Amino acid sequence: MYQNNAMNVYRLAASTSLTDREADAECFRRLIAVLESVVHGRDVVQRNQAIATHQRLWSLIQRANAVETGVVETEDRLLFARMADQAQRYGIRAMLDPDLSLVPLIETARNVLEGLEQAGDD
Repeated sequence: MYQNNAMNVYRLAASTSLTDREADAECFRRLIAVLESVVHGRDVVQRNQAIATHQRLWSLIQRANAVETGVVETEDRLLFARMADQAQRYGIRAMLDPDLSLVPLIETARNVLEGLEQAGDD
């Protein structure tokens, strides 16, 4: 009996699990929400926490594309690495200057999200 319940739960989870692209898109949706929640606020601690989340996501993307696995074309890997570098540089500047707008970080994340969603429709 227990084994059947566990198997049913597993099947349900497997049928509703996200693809890699869907998971990436969800990460960017959440990042956008976090950044938007602090974009007009004056709380520097919350702002810096949001930027730190941004930095961690782009760091993961950079790390994932630093190693040749044969899954992603070299040209795309270089593009992702360059985008990550630029996003992180701006993020550092935004941490150091509380008056620097977070809108470029949000726009970059939206552009990536749109690309992920469009590619998922193919």
